[in-house]
Amino acid sequence: MENGNLGELVYRTSMLLLSPTLALLAAGFLRTMWHLGEAVQDAWGGRRRRRPEAVRQLRDLRLDEAGSLVPALAALTCSPLQHPQLRRFALALRDELQREPQRTLAARIDHLVGRVEAALAQDVNQTRVLVRLGPLLGLIGTLLPLGPGLMALNEGDLGQLSSQLVVAFSTTVVGLLIGGVSYAIAMSRAHTADVVAGDVELVAELVRTLLELHAAEPLASSHRRLEAEEAPA
Repeated sequence: MENGNLGELVYRTSMLLLSPTLALLAAGFLRTMWHLGEAVQDAWGGRRRRRPEAVRQLRDLRLDEAGSLVPALAALTCSPLQHPQLRRFALALRDELQREPQRTLAARIDHLVGRVEAALAQDVNQTRVLVRLGPLLGLIGTLLPLGPGLMALNEGDLGQLSSQLVVAFSTTVVGLLIGGVSYAIAMSRAHTADVVAGDVELVAELVRTLLELHAAEPLASSHRRLEAEEAPA
């Protein structure tokens, strides 16, 4: 008797999980379709970012006549050829260049690079979660309706049995679809993240190098002036 009551309790508890599972599966499907739309949009924008002028815009970063990098970074911020994460990085970097103290600028640049890479990793992980979660929810949604289906079979209610089997197999298909599409999107996002991270590191290194050269120019000019004054003597 106790085993029967315990089994009934487990059965009732499992039935309570069916509706949340179906709701999560529907939400996961909608989220996957949203990610798919973003992937298509990103692939379309990636064609522009692969143009030679987009790469040249990054590599030709330089100081203006006043020795400032702000105009060059402002051009990156507004450029449609660059990834949105890179444009946001250029905007944040432009703001950091105008802040004091300059001695901590290198550390602040490294912090900005780390935050961009973390944001890129988060974008990839959002789809990687669905790669595992989709089939898992599909399996749960497959097993849960089998209980009522077997009870309906025992009672000879073939209509109830068929409806439960339809739910079971439909959740399997939806779960596998979520996992497969999310896997493809995750691979595409991981490649994009690697490319954008490389571009961000390139911009950060160019900024550091240009600022160091600009800071060293007065010392070099002073040294040359001293050598010129000592030469006649």
